[in-house]
Formats: sequence, C-alpha cells, structure tokens
Amino acid sequence: MTEPDDVTLELVGAIATVEGVEPHELDYSLHDYVATDAVREMARTDTDDWELTFEVPDHTVTVDGTGEIQIDGVTVRESDAVQSDEI
Repeated sequence: MTEPDDVTLELVGAIATVEGVEPHELDYSLHDYVATDAVREMARTDTDDWELTFEVPDHTVTVDGTGEIQIDGVTVRESDAVQSDEI
C-alpha cells in the first residue's frame, strides 16, 4: 500500500477521475462521508487483510489494504487518478 497519509489523497483522486473533474472540483469533502483518520490508521497496519466500503454522493467506494480502490465495483488504478486531466 502507499504511504498511509496518501491513501485519502488517492481516494479523492480516484473519485474525481470517475467524476471527470479535478480533485479540488468535487462538490464535497471526503471526510464528510468517511472517517479519514480511521482510513489512515488502517493503512498504517502491518497487514493488508482489510477492506473498507463507504458511500459518497452517487458512488460506492471500496479501498483495501493492498491499495486497490474500486468505485462502483470498477477498479480505479493509481495511474488513472494521477492522470485525471486526460478524461
């Protein structure tokens, strides 16, 4: 998994990618829908045997200990989130 502090940034990037916007253009903050501190704590664990699913407006988001992020059941790779301006 990536650095624990980066997991929330990756989640925001993945959601923005699916929305077709830049992360700062989302109409809401991630912490309004999930305890971002708890997500970071899970990412800091020594195991990758965890999974968290939560909802944001119009989407179901799943992240797991391997760093995989799924939006509405479709895997969004980190490289997709970084290149969100290409959508």
